Amino acid sequence: MNLFDPPVRGLPAGANGRRATLTIDVFFDFICPWCWIGTRHLASALRTFATLHPEVKTKVRWRPYPLLPDTPLEGLPYQALYLSRLGSPTAVSMRRAEVQCAGQAAGIDFDFTRINVLPNTERAHGVVRKYHRVDAGGQPAQLIERIFSAYFVEGADIGNEDVLQRLEVEHTIARAMALDAGPPSVCKPIGRGVTVSGVPHFIFNSNVALSGAHPASTLVRAMQNALSQSPLQSQEEAQ
Repeated sequence: MNLFDPPVRGLPAGANGRRATLTIDVFFDFICPWCWIGTRHLASALRTFATLHPEVKTKVRWRPYPLLPDTPLEGLPYQALYLSRLGSPTAVSMRRAEVQCAGQAAGIDFDFTRINVLPNTERAHGVVRKYHRVDAGGQPAQLIERIFSAYFVEGADIGNEDVLQRLEVEHTIARAMALDAGPPSVCKPIGRGVTVSGVPHFIFNSNVALSGAHPASTLVRAMQNALSQSPLQSQEEAQ
């Protein structure tokens, strides 16, 4: 089965005629621009999937996966660090241009020039863990989106407690004004027995894994595959 085949309708409703459930575990970190792109594509994929398969209930579980957990709490100089890692201003510009091009397809306008601090993201993940209600457009998805935007568009230091408190207050106000909330879910660290080599990383119904900021069409196909497969396998094996 190829991921790029047209979506199939009429997936099974589940055992005993109950409504089928699709659970999506999303491993991410706030300093990863590809994670923001990936979550944007996921939101689009969930909307498409809901239209194609209204009989299936979806649930997203956000899994913090700090890429640089040993970063000091006060952070590191962002611009100097990336220049050191990539070797030259030209290499930095090329890498950023690649990300910005991919971001445009997801409706994201990255502004790397405004970022001064590479933060330790544990505090930001800690703020997100407070919210246990989530779906394609609910909480903590909206808070995660806001933190990504604060970092990659505004250049905010999302490792700073005062900055995070401001973002949390903004989110709380927006949440109070929302007309609906998502179904119960949990935002918690990586589980045992799960191997993640990079982020963003998606696991659909614990049986189909997909890494990278893939387009929404690829994610939709992975969701469909997950409902028809049992053993855990990579998406490459599912094609």
